[in-house]
Amino acid sequence: MRRLLVKADDYGFTEAISLGILKAFRCGLVRSTAVMVNMPDAASSVRWLVQQPGLCVGLHVNVVIGKPCADLSEVGGMIDDHGQFHSSAYCRTALGAGQDPIPDLRQARCEVEAQIRRFIHLTGHRPEYLEGHAIRSPHLLQAMAELAVEYDLPHLSYLDDGSYRIREIPHRSAPVYDFYPRSIRPQEYFTHDLGGILNYDLSLVTMHPGYLDDAIYRMSSFTRVRTQDLEALTHPDTLKWVEDHQIQLISFRDLTEFRR
Repeated sequence: MRRLLVKADDYGFTEAISLGILKAFRCGLVRSTAVMVNMPDAASSVRWLVQQPGLCVGLHVNVVIGKPCADLSEVGGMIDDHGQFHSSAYCRTALGAGQDPIPDLRQARCEVEAQIRRFIHLTGHRPEYLEGHAIRSPHLLQAMAELAVEYDLPHLSYLDDGSYRIREIPHRSAPVYDFYPRSIRPQEYFTHDLGGILNYDLSLVTMHPGYLDDAIYRMSSFTRVRTQDLEALTHPDTLKWVEDHQIQLISFRDLTEFRR
């Protein structure tokens, strides 16, 4: 039987995004989501998770929007003159020029650890997994790999030797965002197997389902694709495709290597 791990990124970005992710869990394929704990709506969104015991909840380390969780004096190279994180566009430009937008590992570690502690404060427990949002800064990747070990958090890393407590590495399926510009119907990502899920015993699909509100339009250009993702994940044709191909929906809990 093939296994499919669908994770929904950006829980807590806004309340509308969080509500869309909960719909994708209750009525669709999502079994894992990760929280952006530095966002204003994170606290209210986290309270809704108490009623969703089947949803695996991790930390979505975010260093490209909003304010840091760490003291500003500790992460000065990561923020602008207004105390906000540099944007993802700023960070990608730096990466494209061969520069790490996070100036040193110490600052990256300081913010990642502050977000881990914020997650514990909001939820009362450690994240079920650790991952990053939007950019692949070398310093950020290294900081997450190190702190995953220190806090004993399952972590699927983009570094060759950075994953921790993940007993089986899934195949990362092709992003759906390569296909939306071709005017596909959202559910066709699954029903036409555009991500190549049927080629592997274990696949990971990353999506960003959500409803839209004014807050998300103010903060992000990544908008309509969220409602497309929500439709793709909950459409009856998608659910039938999963059933017809006897695909088992799993979460990071199912990949975690337990430690005694």
